Amino acid sequence: MKETIREALGGKDTIVAIATPYGESAIGIVRLSGPDTLKILKEIFEPFKKKSTIKPRYAYYGNILGEEGEILDEAIVIYYKAPHSYTGEDMAEINLHGNPLILKKVLQLIIQKGARLAEPGEFTKRAFLNKKLDLTQAEAVAQLISAKTDLARKLALNQLKGALSKKIKPLREELLLLNALVESSIEFDEEDIPTIEVEELKERIKKIIYLIEELLKTAQIGKAITEGLKLAIVGKPNVGKSSLFNRLIGEERAIVTHIAGTTRDYIQEYINIEGVPIVLIDTAGIRKTEDPVEKIGVERSLKKLKEADLILVVLDISQPLEKEDEEILDVVLNLEKPKIIVLNKIDKVSPSVENANKNKETLSRIPSKISEIKKKYPNIPIIAVSAKTGEGIDELKKTILQTAGLYNIAEGGNIYITTRHEELLKKAKEELEQALSLIEEEENYSPEILMLYLRSATDLLGEITGEITTEDILGKIFSTFCIGK
Repeated sequence: MKETIREALGGKDTIVAIATPYGESAIGIVRLSGPDTLKILKEIFEPFKKKSTIKPRYAYYGNILGEEGEILDEAIVIYYKAPHSYTGEDMAEINLHGNPLILKKVLQLIIQKGARLAEPGEFTKRAFLNKKLDLTQAEAVAQLISAKTDLARKLALNQLKGALSKKIKPLREELLLLNALVESSIEFDEEDIPTIEVEELKERIKKIIYLIEELLKTAQIGKAITEGLKLAIVGKPNVGKSSLFNRLIGEERAIVTHIAGTTRDYIQEYINIEGVPIVLIDTAGIRKTEDPVEKIGVERSLKKLKEADLILVVLDISQPLEKEDEEILDVVLNLEKPKIIVLNKIDKVSPSVENANKNKETLSRIPSKISEIKKKYPNIPIIAVSAKTGEGIDELKKTILQTAGLYNIAEGGNIYITTRHEELLKKAKEELEQALSLIEEEENYSPEILMLYLRSATDLLGEITGEITTEDILGKIFSTFCIGK
């Protein structure tokens, strides 16, 4: 299957791309991979014209020559001989001065010599097809490049080293073994050949289901690390949403005034809380309004609420709980996602936010509004803060991670699954649950039907690591990569 895909994708072509970001820099890199790599280098790189033997993984210095023999640039070239390269093919990296004009000229020259421009992610795709990486490791390459925090970088690097593969492959191998044992019970039913007892089969399937469920628990971590946790700040106008937004990002990004309705549209910024990338969204104040511009802002705020992974409902603790506050809380409660009630402006009513958060007796006393909220919404975390002074913000950040299930994720095994992995694991779990139901509910169950469920689950796990794949799946995954990687 892989060889067929490899041929279809033009794996025997030589590909080329600029591997560094566009713009002026000290160094720019042009990358080649494919069977004609060395042939092309000998035509354009002056030192290689005179050498019969090129030492792999050795840095050569010299000039890149154009079609007319003119010098395009000085370069350091490193040649990698197959299979000892990133792609598993003959490969080279040409280090040039980082002028976009130079890089483009060298790129065009190499294309004239017979290479073609690489597609997005094609170098990594070839690494996968040549078995240098499995599919989870190939995906981790893109995650490592786009990591927004140091924690995201560490977790992606762990995935690149095969941490997730080491969890998935044993499950698939166990399923392959169960398939073989069930098949042997069909083929050799009347012969004296050991097969597998029903109870043992059930226990082994249950164990695989349990291990899949453990992996599924990491889906939220995967989404947060790869996409960023979407955190929406909502509330009626003038409760301090924009002040809280500015305090969390550490700069004056949102306009703050005493005039209600200042924020007419949502604003979003990336922040980092304990290594977790957060997409922080400051929404327009939600209220009934006749102002057409503010009305659009309110509609967009409601849309962002539905897209958010976690919601901060901001209330002004210095003012009585109003109908508008309750209406917003009712809207948020109807959404099946984590939420936190943030009592802002505590500096106006209490000299100590720390006591308000940690001392329940104090919290219920300052003022009666807090105890009223706690009684009405007992299952929602309530944190008192002052966006103005910064008190209580550290406690809020901790509560955000705890509520989202992301607190101390670096200590949680260092693996995570992406949305693609989650979908495949859920389907595999469903197939195994069907297999288990068949065994438990039918005394004379059909081994042939049981095998269909087991094989389906086996194939689904194979799609995660790439043992089972199609050109469409690969095209979808690698199209998200940058060109040159």
